[in-house]
Amino acid sequence: MSRYPSSPRALGRPFGQDYDRPDLSGPEADRAARGVRRQVRELGPDRHGADEERVSLALERIGARWRGRSRMLGVQPTRRGAQTYTVGGELLVAAASWPHLEGWAADHGLDREPVGCADLEDRLVRLVARDPQTDLTALAAELRSDGHAASLSYITPSAPIIKPWGGIGAPALVPFGEYHPGSSEYGRGVRVAVVDTGIAAATRPDGWLDAVEREAGERSNIDPLDALPADGYLDLSAGHGTFVAGLVQQVAPGADITVYRAIGTAGTGSEVEVACQLIRAVRDGAQVVNLSLGTPSVFDEPPLALATAFDVIREIELERGWETVVVAAAGNLGDDSPVWPAAFGRVVAVGSLTAQLRPAAWSSRGHWVDFSTVGEGVVSTFVTGTQSPDLVPDPETFGDTPWARWTGTSFSAPQVTGAIARAMTEHDLSAPDAVKELLATGRPVPGLGRALHVLPGV
Repeated sequence: MSRYPSSPRALGRPFGQDYDRPDLSGPEADRAARGVRRQVRELGPDRHGADEERVSLALERIGARWRGRSRMLGVQPTRRGAQTYTVGGELLVAAASWPHLEGWAADHGLDREPVGCADLEDRLVRLVARDPQTDLTALAAELRSDGHAASLSYITPSAPIIKPWGGIGAPALVPFGEYHPGSSEYGRGVRVAVVDTGIAAATRPDGWLDAVEREAGERSNIDPLDALPADGYLDLSAGHGTFVAGLVQQVAPGADITVYRAIGTAGTGSEVEVACQLIRAVRDGAQVVNLSLGTPSVFDEPPLALATAFDVIREIELERGWETVVVAAAGNLGDDSPVWPAAFGRVVAVGSLTAQLRPAAWSSRGHWVDFSTVGEGVVSTFVTGTQSPDLVPDPETFGDTPWARWTGTSFSAPQVTGAIARAMTEHDLSAPDAVKELLATGRPVPGLGRALHVLPGV
């Protein structure tokens, strides 16, 4: 039986009115509404107003990271018409199949190279085409038809740019920053990991996120903010991890938040990089992990590096005797195409609602989505800097204590992550049992799991 109130009024509101804020009014309300409408338009199914020149430039900057690895950014269509990013000229194959495929790989101009993640080296084989522009989709299909676990090497972008031909969905400045979280006991001591673009190096004058450890060197979790290119402006997804971590802290101010960097400031990281940091977070003792990133796949199959990571995680859990809950953004495709890692059975997938708690047309949906929360015009901590006039039609400058509004399932997922942490401490529950409690109080929405009203939006 759920420990939350059972009255109809409480359905979908596990924490009552705790996170409500005063309604906006006047010019600020109009400004916020316009900014969010632009974000929604760029994410939504009707994107005719998107500036193709800006989108092309964004893709060029995303691709720059992969050219630096001597590979090409690939864009592949899925079975359902969506687009997915791949690391061009790369295949991933289960290590168990390699003895049968070594000759086959040589015949097709494929060389074995290190996977680049110690936890996966003995489990996966990374095959690289001598010509990086080679389309390996047909070869991947051939291997799969022969019973081998194989897939293209996917890139897992942060959710606001999961539609490469859509808009950019840039955050909008919030000129007022006076927001005080509820009881600091919410989530007290729960270990939450955020695998994302990293955290801003500078601490904030208002004290938000100052307890998050900043690491340098090989294990750096610092978001460089201005790297692709280093032109004095914020990169495409700069501050994404800081924004996500701030959402977790709003809902569960007492949580012990650790941020891991797996995707770059252009908003992309390979599935191998994400898998490696996910394993690291679980091994470090995270009780809840937030992944505000994801990708569809060409054959609707699970990306192999991520699937293998969950095998490793299961071994860690069996050895230590307790389970980590992984929460992931469902994606912004606006259809029921599975988005990974959200679509894995053991992952808590989170879609988006409008501020009026209706299904967001741009949110991914399907039987694999577990929860939904407000994802339009959500407010959180941001980073200092100025948006690029090449990427944002009305660029804004963010000061030393910045807050912003952003739209996407990226920003629904961390609300559920925070809600799990709070439920754990309020009722002395494990993370998996806290998920069950929240499911019991959620309002069912077709295709979007159980709706929870946590933080407000616009």
